[in-house]
Amino acid sequence: MRLTVKNLRWLDLSILGLTLIVTLMGIGSYGLYEPHEGHFAMVGQEMLWRNDWITPHLNGSPYLNKPPLLYWLIASSTNIFGTTEFAARFPIALSGWVGIVIAGKWARELWGINSSRLTALMLSITLGWFIFTHQILIDVLLGTLLLGSSYFLWKSLYQPRCWLYWIGAYLSLALCVLTKGLIGGIFPLIGCLGLIMVRRDWKIIRQIKLAKGLILVLAVVLPWFVAIERANPGFLHYFVVNEHLDRLLDRRFPPDYEVSKISAFGYLGISACWCFPWILFLPSVIKFTWNEWRQGFLANASVLDRKNSDGVFFLAVGVLLPIVSFLPLSSRLIYYSIPAIPAYVTLCAGWWDKRSRNMSGKKQLSRAKGHSWLGIEPKLQPQNSAIGIMPQSTLKVLSSPPKPQTFNSYSAIAIVLSIACYGVVPISPIITSLLPEVLQIGEITWLIVIVAISLGTGWLATGIGILREMTVAWLPLFVACLIAYIATIKGFNLYQDIRSSKSLVKQANICLNVDTVWIFEGSREIGAAGAVSYYLNQNLTQDSQSDRSYRTVMILADGGKNRIPPQFPGSTPEYLIDKQQLQQYWNSDRPTVFLTDFLRQPDDINDPENLNLPQKNIAPYIVRGPRKLYLNQTAKKIASQRCS
Repeated sequence: MRLTVKNLRWLDLSILGLTLIVTLMGIGSYGLYEPHEGHFAMVGQEMLWRNDWITPHLNGSPYLNKPPLLYWLIASSTNIFGTTEFAARFPIALSGWVGIVIAGKWARELWGINSSRLTALMLSITLGWFIFTHQILIDVLLGTLLLGSSYFLWKSLYQPRCWLYWIGAYLSLALCVLTKGLIGGIFPLIGCLGLIMVRRDWKIIRQIKLAKGLILVLAVVLPWFVAIERANPGFLHYFVVNEHLDRLLDRRFPPDYEVSKISAFGYLGISACWCFPWILFLPSVIKFTWNEWRQGFLANASVLDRKNSDGVFFLAVGVLLPIVSFLPLSSRLIYYSIPAIPAYVTLCAGWWDKRSRNMSGKKQLSRAKGHSWLGIEPKLQPQNSAIGIMPQSTLKVLSSPPKPQTFNSYSAIAIVLSIACYGVVPISPIITSLLPEVLQIGEITWLIVIVAISLGTGWLATGIGILREMTVAWLPLFVACLIAYIATIKGFNLYQDIRSSKSLVKQANICLNVDTVWIFEGSREIGAAGAVSYYLNQNLTQDSQSDRSYRTVMILADGGKNRIPPQFPGSTPEYLIDKQQLQQYWNSDRPTVFLTDFLRQPDDINDPENLNLPQKNIAPYIVRGPRKLYLNQTAKKIASQRCS
């Protein structure tokens, strides 16, 4: 089939459609993972029920840890799709896809349409981007906004009269602040400062209209900050000191992020893992980035060379800042480097596309050399291309025959990785036996086998393709990762009883009435109670909630050093109770449920499972993975009547 502009347009739309399917695949098929997903989903849900879009609430009381943008998006999605896991995860998945679109657009302007398509496909199956578009965390949304802000700043630098780019740059910057706080607005500005320093050109400040841009940022973010400070006096001090300065210095109270902390070397390692499988090509991407950037500093560099050089610089800064900035901090978490992924994959796709074009040129030259060695002077015939006709040219080469093809180191690494993946297959039962007991099932073993075989085959085909200098050598790896991720989604479903309260809450709630008091032992993160409350109220519609009443979960305030609740500005949250109140509920005629901490540290001898039980020698009513649910006498009677 002859390629035409119309056919190419359909190809681009098909690629965008495929990447959208990948990012949305399975996001509604498993329960909310705790504590992070439960807290985001419930805060967004409570915004609707309370009709309060200023103060985020969790479990019926103000929850002042984060800015509101993600909560707003989840609330809007829930209003459209209902109280479902799909609705809760949809904003993050969609923002991840928007990041794919922006990255593809940027690659197209730097290196052409092929690199754009490569960027979109590569980014959609990059491990970190896939995993975190299927989990509710801020960092994919932040990564997309940071990429968009840098892209629009780059565009406005060379098209200063186009106000659309200027507005896009600073609006994205403002949304970064409303997503992550003050640090979200710093990274793109650091990129601009770095460009000023390497270019030694202070006119850049005027070109990007920095002063007016910051006024626009303040105009967008200040109304919410002023409104929430009025509604919750002391919020700004808490937000700036506790959530920014103390967090950076690892002094934040309570230290509820301990479970996600990682060492400096571990941070570098996990950042590399998030860029799988394209991290394999890191050395060449670094060299390519350096060469592309230096093109804009040559004596004969054109305006286009300088523009492309600055675009590559912004991308390089986008890769480095999320990694280098947090590397010296002890408060670094495993997902802080996620915003670096789109920029890295864009550079990787640009390198691969340029490498492919160079290989294509070498093959033509090699064929010409072969003819010339035989005493023939070939003529390159006109070829159809997407943009026109290549002119006819004559190539005269008198040299020796082509040398044997050298072995590509990337091919060797890919084949070694293939062997390693295949090696997982015979030991898959052993791997399964090392997992938590609830996951020691045959289905998990088969999923491990499927992932190992698909990745092994993908690496093998890619290694052979690289060795043979095929331009589509990446394609088998794309397909292999896609198969592996489909299996991963199934794994998320099987894993939900460990990280989600969904099945436990639903099973118990059917057997109890709406007057039942639910008491949670507490955990390192107060958000773990959010999912319990979410599933208790999942069938509550907006119409039936006209009196703004919904069920909340009581939480122990004195459950031990490992589960200290936050101290937000304002009055003590209504959901906090002490052990004495727990005992009063337990001994009363009101049905009462007690749910243990599933994030308990198993190696802490001072924190046994029965530490906070309201009754000694009591058997759990339901056990789901690490969760245990207990009923008092009244609740047992009701449950036996309803579910006997």
